[in-house]
Amino acid sequence: MTYNSKKNIISMAAGVLTIAAYIITVRAGDVPAPEDIAAWAKLMLVFIGIGIGAQIVIQILFHVIYAVGIAVKENDKDGEKTKKIINASMKEDERDKLIQLKTLQIGYICAGFGLMAALFTLAGGAPVVIALHIVVGSSAVGSLAEGCAGVFFHERGVRNG
Repeated sequence: MTYNSKKNIISMAAGVLTIAAYIITVRAGDVPAPEDIAAWAKLMLVFIGIGIGAQIVIQILFHVIYAVGIAVKENDKDGEKTKKIINASMKEDERDKLIQLKTLQIGYICAGFGLMAALFTLAGGAPVVIALHIVVGSSAVGSLAEGCAGVFFHERGVRNG
């Protein structure tokens, strides 16, 4: 499995954990009233911040564990061989840029459909908090879809066109 695939999987796992924590918090019952949009927005912003922090910490831990794993695998005492392998695996080429463009397109499509769904629910008379959840949920689904597509394209390859 490539470095980029592993990085995507770790990122997706952090995203899933953040989504699960939000759902558990909301299902626990200590949530604002559906009419209190400002409180819901603050709660969602808190979890977005938690998600960003979790991504940073998990990516740092991933890179440390990745470097240690390479050093152990290569039996590298001074770290020079490990440094070369890590630098080689982190270089971005045209294939990586093409994969990034394709995965971003998938994420934007998911977010766009979510926004349209939220507008339709508002037009249908649903509470605003439902539309807010649809927008945030579609962004989360888009992020997970980007990660899945990234793993797929890195492992199976991608064609231009």
